[in-house]
Amino acid sequence: MENYLTLKTEVNGEIITLWLNRPEVHNALNDNMIHEITSFFTQIEYNDSIRVVIIRGHGKSFCSGADLAWMKRSFTLNEVENLKESHELSSMFNLIFKSSKVIIGAVHGNVFGGGVGLVAACDIAYCVTNSRFSLSETRIGMAAASITPYLLQKMHPSELKELIFSAKIFDGAAAAKYKLVNQAFIDQEIMENQLNILVKEILSNGRQAIIESKKLINQLTEKAVTEKIALIPELLAKIRVSPEAQEGFSAFLEKRKPQW
Repeated sequence: MENYLTLKTEVNGEIITLWLNRPEVHNALNDNMIHEITSFFTQIEYNDSIRVVIIRGHGKSFCSGADLAWMKRSFTLNEVENLKESHELSSMFNLIFKSSKVIIGAVHGNVFGGGVGLVAACDIAYCVTNSRFSLSETRIGMAAASITPYLLQKMHPSELKELIFSAKIFDGAAAAKYKLVNQAFIDQEIMENQLNILVKEILSNGRQAIIESKKLINQLTEKAVTEKIALIPELLAKIRVSPEAQEGFSAFLEKRKPQW
C-alpha cells in the first residue's frame, strides 16, 4: 500500500482496514481523500491476498460529509471544472460498490452527506446506536446526487425521500430500521465482537463463491446504478453552480437562514 495523506491502512491476513484519517475535521471528504480512496480501491482490486475491506473513521466520527473548505472552493469553479470533480466523486462510490472484495462499514459518530454514501456503497454495515446520520445536502440547496443510486440499493424510495427532503438527523437504530445498516449495537465493544464473528464466517467460505454471489446480486439489483450513473456528475455539477446552491452554502457559512 502507498503512503496516504488522508487515509491509513492496516493489514491482518486476508483483511485490510481502511481508516479515514482526517479526525480534526471528522473525516470530511475533500478532493485529496476522494482521490486516495479511489486509488486504494483501484489497487486493492488486483490484490488476491485480500478478501475483506473494513472501512472505519479515526477520531469522533466516521465521516461528516463534504469538507467545508473544499466545498467553498468548489462553489467558485465553473460548470466544466465542477463536472470533473463530480465524475471523480461518482467514480469513487462506484469502485467501492463494484469491488470484488467484501466491503464492510464499521460506523460511529457523525455520518452526514457523502459519509452516508460511503455506508450505502458497502456490502454490509454495522453502527452503534448513538451514531448520528443525515442526508443534509438539501439544507444548502444541493442534491444527494452521487449517493442516491447506492441508497436505493438498500432503502425504500419513500423512506429515502423523507430523509432527503427533510434532511433530518436520525440515530443508528433508525439507520437499521431504514436498512441503511444491517445492525445497530448499543456500544462499540458489542459491535466489534459481532464484526469479528462476521469476518470469520466470511473467510471460512469459498472465495470465488462469494465473489460470484456478490456480482450476481449486484447485477440483479443495480438497475438504478447502471442506467442513471452516467447522468449524475452532470446533474451534480449543474446544481453546484445554481443560484440556490450558492445562496444555501453562503447562508450556511454565515450561519443564517437561506433566502429562498
